[in-house]
Amino acid sequence: MADTLERDVQALKEWLRQAWSYLAHASLTRFERQEIRNQIKQTDAELRKCLQRIAAQNQARHGTQAAHLQTSSRPDFRIFNI
Repeated sequence: MADTLERDVQALKEWLRQAWSYLAHASLTRFERQEIRNQIKQTDAELRKCLQRIAAQNQARHGTQAAHLQTSSRPDFRIFNI
């Protein structure tokens, strides 16, 4: 799942880079520029969602690791009375 999200993030970043480059072309009409800007906004929102999902996964992963370290760091000593 993480690999899929990372690939999505890379693809969205690449698309945005190309879109901004394409936006600089003088041959575009005003309507085409506006459409590209609208698509850039939508892609940026999707990129933010993907980054938030990755951050949430990382936070959850670190949270479970921290909880595991806290529980396993205390030794379980038992004193037997003979």
